[in-house]
Amino acid sequence: MNQNSILIDCHQDIAYSVRANRRLFEENIDNLMISYDSLINSKINIIFSTIFVSHRRKNAHYDEALAQIKLYESIFKKYKNFYHLKNSQSLKKINTKKIGLYFLMEGAEPINKIKDLSTFYKKGVRTIGLTWNDENKYAFGVSKDGPLKKDGIKLINKMNDLGISLDLSHLSEKSFNRAIKETKLIPIATHSNCKKIRRHERNLTNRQLKNISDLGGVIGIVLYNKFITSKKDVFISDIFPHFKNLLNICGEDHISLGSDIDGAPINDFPHEIRKPSDFEKISDMLKKNKIKSKIIDKFLGQNILRVLNENLKDK
Repeated sequence: MNQNSILIDCHQDIAYSVRANRRLFEENIDNLMISYDSLINSKINIIFSTIFVSHRRKNAHYDEALAQIKLYESIFKKYKNFYHLKNSQSLKKINTKKIGLYFLMEGAEPINKIKDLSTFYKKGVRTIGLTWNDENKYAFGVSKDGPLKKDGIKLINKMNDLGISLDLSHLSEKSFNRAIKETKLIPIATHSNCKKIRRHERNLTNRQLKNISDLGGVIGIVLYNKFITSKKDVFISDIFPHFKNLLNICGEDHISLGSDIDGAPINDFPHEIRKPSDFEKISDMLKKNKIKSKIIDKFLGQNILRVLNENLKDK
């Protein structure tokens, strides 16, 4: 990384990691990557910090989402080097050596009724993926293909009104095809790789990738091994074919990082990735593959920063 590079990670399961593992944010645990120390000792400027509830029973989704938001709020109160990024004014803090947490709801299960969206908007949620892998009242996930539902269309329309971006990761292909037509904001796939390189249901086809980039959107390369390759031993170098394919299909303005760290066990990530500061090794790998510094800086943060600047409102 260059000294002035901006680093943005489009997907980290911070609150889920803390609550599901019944631990403290301050704890440094060997088999987990995220902690207070690991984040402040990295060069990360902004994190899309998730609200993820699909591991809980259905009637607990709403309360779990609020509990995760409360955890983030406690971080802001306790640590002055973290701040809540929820409007365009917040983006001015990027160069203050603080880490901005930008709320991403991974799956709209906490939204029992469309009117609940206003509650979560007031709490700071600024990007939403309609579902996780499974079907819900809004859409079909990748485990079963099906069209976007009427409530899904209504939800996206309300998201458009409020200025909440759409995350296309996890959607089935039919739901994806309609959802991307409904959003009025620049779309994002926060953590998705290329199906051409690794045929996995969670990865996106070249057509889907191109549909996102044609609308100015960004795709975050995810570091989860099963989405990278079928090989047993996975290394940072295995990410490069996905990067190269995105570069060829979408162009240099549409690639980002969406690590998904602590969304799975640490051994489910490339050998060299064991803490957030290891993201710098990806930059080194790209340099070794003769990727220009300008393109690397776009990947590290400038591309998704452009989308945030365009999608976020002033207040």
